[in-house]
Amino acid sequence: MPPRNPPESSGVTQTSPQNAPTTGHPRGLYVLFGTEMWERFCYYGMRALLVLYFVEHHGWQPSRASSVFKWYTSLIYLSPLLGGFLADRYLGLRPSIVAGAVFMGIGSFFLTQDALPVFYTGLVLLVIGNGFFKPNVTTLVGRMYRPGDARRDRAFTIFYMGINLGGMLGPLVCGQWLRAHYGFNYGFGATGVAMIFSLLLFVGFRKQVERDVLAAGNTLAVGALVGQESAAKRQGEMDEAKPAAKGFAPMAGRGFIMLMGVLFGALIPVYFVSQYIQGHVPLSAVFMPVAVAGIAIWMTASLLSVKGAGRDKSLVIFILFVFQLLFWMAFEQAGNSLSFWAEFNTVRKMVFFDMEAEAYQAVNGLGIVLVAPIFAWIWLRLHRVGREPSTGMKMAISMVFLALSLLAMVGAAVAENATESRVALERVPEAIDLSTFDAGRFQFDAAKRELVVRGTLPSFVVHDVLKQSADPKYVESVEAFVRESAQASPEHPASGKLQGVPAEYDPTGAIAKTKPSWDAASATLTVNEPIDPPSRTALLSEGAPAEWRNPVRELAKKSDAARVTGFWLVLSYLLATFGELCISPVGYSMVTKLAPTRFASLFMGVWLLSNSVAQYIGGSISESWGKVTPTHYFTLFVASSAVGALLLFLLVRPVRKLMHDVH
Repeated sequence: MPPRNPPESSGVTQTSPQNAPTTGHPRGLYVLFGTEMWERFCYYGMRALLVLYFVEHHGWQPSRASSVFKWYTSLIYLSPLLGGFLADRYLGLRPSIVAGAVFMGIGSFFLTQDALPVFYTGLVLLVIGNGFFKPNVTTLVGRMYRPGDARRDRAFTIFYMGINLGGMLGPLVCGQWLRAHYGFNYGFGATGVAMIFSLLLFVGFRKQVERDVLAAGNTLAVGALVGQESAAKRQGEMDEAKPAAKGFAPMAGRGFIMLMGVLFGALIPVYFVSQYIQGHVPLSAVFMPVAVAGIAIWMTASLLSVKGAGRDKSLVIFILFVFQLLFWMAFEQAGNSLSFWAEFNTVRKMVFFDMEAEAYQAVNGLGIVLVAPIFAWIWLRLHRVGREPSTGMKMAISMVFLALSLLAMVGAAVAENATESRVALERVPEAIDLSTFDAGRFQFDAAKRELVVRGTLPSFVVHDVLKQSADPKYVESVEAFVRESAQASPEHPASGKLQGVPAEYDPTGAIAKTKPSWDAASATLTVNEPIDPPSRTALLSEGAPAEWRNPVRELAKKSDAARVTGFWLVLSYLLATFGELCISPVGYSMVTKLAPTRFASLFMGVWLLSNSVAQYIGGSISESWGKVTPTHYFTLFVASSAVGALLLFLLVRPVRKLMHDVH
C-alpha cells in the first residue's frame, strides 16, 4: 500500500517532555485507530472494486476504466495538501475530520447507483472528503504525545497497523464476499457503512481524544504554531550557515538546479501542450504536466534561496523524489492492471477455496501486519551493531524488491502466453480487424480455417469484437431501447423494435434478468425491468452473426485453460510489501529531518505530490492494458524498477554526504 501516514510534525506546542509517561497509551489512540481503520476499509474496499466495476458491470474497455482510476487516485493523494492547509488555518482538526467522514460516507453511497453522473459525483465527494479526513486524523495522533515522548513512535506503529487491518478487510468483505455473491452495488454500499462506523466512533469518543490532546500539553486551536520559534527553526538556520559538502558543487550548484527547473518546469509541459495542439492527446492530458511544472518552478526558486548545508539536504529530497515516484508508479498497479490480471488471467481456485480478484489486494495489508515487526527487528539489530542501511540504501533495496515483484508477474505472463487455444471458423467478418484486439494475440489462421488465441481471451475483448461485428442499425436501436426501458416495470413493460437483427436471433437468454419476451416476427423486444449495464452489454453482443458469435464465445471458454495459478499474484504482492516496508517508513521521516523549517510545508507537499504524480503516470500506462501483451507490460515495470535500483545504489554515497549529519 502507498505511504499513508506522514509523521505528525506540526501543530504541537513546545512543552517540556519532563515527567511525560513512558508506558501505556492514551485511550484516544485506540479511538483514532478504529476511526482510521474503518476509513481505510472504505478506501481499499472501494479501490479493489473500481476498475472491475467499469469493465465487468458497464462493459468498458480497460483503457477507459484506467483513465478514471488514474484521475481518482491521483486526486486522492493530492487533496490532503489543500485539506490539511484549510484545517490548520481556518477549520480546525475536529470539524475537518467530521466533514471529511460525512463527504466520504455520502460519496460511497452514491457509488451504489449505476447512473454514471451520480457515480462520478460520488468519486468527487470521496476526493473532497479524503482531503479533509486523511491528514488531520494523523495529526491528532501526534498531538496526544509531548515532544520527546518515547511512546510516540510506537503509537504511530499501532496506528499503522489499524490502517493495514482496514486495508486487508476492505477487499475481502467488499470483493470476496459482497461483490461475488450480491454484486458491485452491495460492495460499494459496504464502504459507506464503514464510513458511518468511522464517523460514529470519532464523534462518540471525541471528548476522550480532546482530553488526551490537552493532557499532553497540546491544543486543537487553529493555527496554534503560526509564528512560533522552535528548535527546528534554529537548526535550519545553523544548517544554512554550514558549508556545503565538498566535491558536490556541480550537483548542488545553481546551474544544475536551474537546469532541472527548466527541464521539469518548461520542457515537459511544452511537450504536452504541443501534443494537445497537434491533436495527439486530449486536453485532460495537459493538466497534470502543467500542474507539476508550476510546482517544479516553485521548488527551484525555493531551493535556490537555501544556502550551504541546508541546500545539500534540500537537494536530497528532490533526488529521492524521482525514485519515490518510480516506486509507487509500479507498486500501485495493484489496484489497476493486477486487478485485470486477477480477474481475467488467474485460476479462481486457491487450494481449498475460490479466491476473487479483489481478494488478492488484501495480501498487502496482511503482509504488513505479519512482516512489519520482523523488518523493525532487523533494522533495530543492524542499528545496534552500526550496520543499519542509510535512507538511500533502504530505498534502493525497496526498488530491488519491487523489480522482483514485477518479475514474478513476467513469469506468470510467460506461463499464460504459452497456452494456445483454437476453434474452427470459416471466415472473419469483413468489418473486423483482429490485429486491433488483445494486443495481437487474437488471430485467424487462414490456412487451417481456425480462430486462434494465445493465453486467455478476456470477456471485455469478446464483448468488443462482437459489438463491432453487429449491424450499426442494431447497435443504435438497442441503445435507444435501453434508454426507453428505464421506467419499465411488470405493470408497465417497455417494448421496442430492434433493427438489423441477425438470423436465428433470440436475446432472451442473454438478458433473462429483465424477464424479457421476444417476438421474432415483428422483431420486438419486451422487458419488465430496466435494462442494467451488464444486460446492455450482453444484448449488444447478441447482435453479431451466429456463425461468428458462437466460435468467439467457444474460444473464450476454451482459453480458460491458459489461466495460471494465483500463487504468482501472492508472490508478487508479498515481494512488493517487502519493498514498501523499506521505503514507506523512511520517506516522510527523512523529509521532516532534511527540509529547512521555512520550507517544511512546501517540501512535505512536494513529497506527497510524488504519490499523486505516480498514480497519474502509472494509471496512464495502465491505459495500454489489452493493447500490449501482458509479458511486455510487466517487463516495462521490471525495467523501470531495476534501473531505479541501479541508479540509487550508485547515488547512495553521494546522497549520504549531502545529508550531512542526518541519518
